Amino acid sequence: MVGRADDEATLFEALWAPRWFGQDQSLARGQESVFAFRGPVPPPSPGFLVLAAGLEKPRYDARCRLLDIRHAELGKLQAIEAGTDQYRFVRAGGDVVHVAADGSVMGGHALPPADWTVRCVFEILL
Repeated sequence: MVGRADDEATLFEALWAPRWFGQDQSLARGQESVFAFRGPVPPPSPGFLVLAAGLEKPRYDARCRLLDIRHAELGKLQAIEAGTDQYRFVRAGGDVVHVAADGSVMGGHALPPADWTVRCVFEILL
């Protein structure tokens, strides 16, 4: 369930919903960093978190390890590389989906998913 915290393991889920044009945090499985969220970490129960993008306020920073990234249509992802004019969605098998900064798939090889939102599982690092 999105945003539910497991108190013993300090795990929680958050959504990454792109704002495009370089406003988003890049993500990679196994990444340890300070991530910006739009709510306090861990989330209150019941509740959910969304990663902050651009100039969104308020922002809550938390040092975490990213354990899993999943997209409803693309499946498990290794990484999302956010750039100002291009995003790269790296699938678990290594295939890369190149996406223009407006959310359209580059090269016209496939129709873009209706929703680019991904679910992420984080572990809080103390």
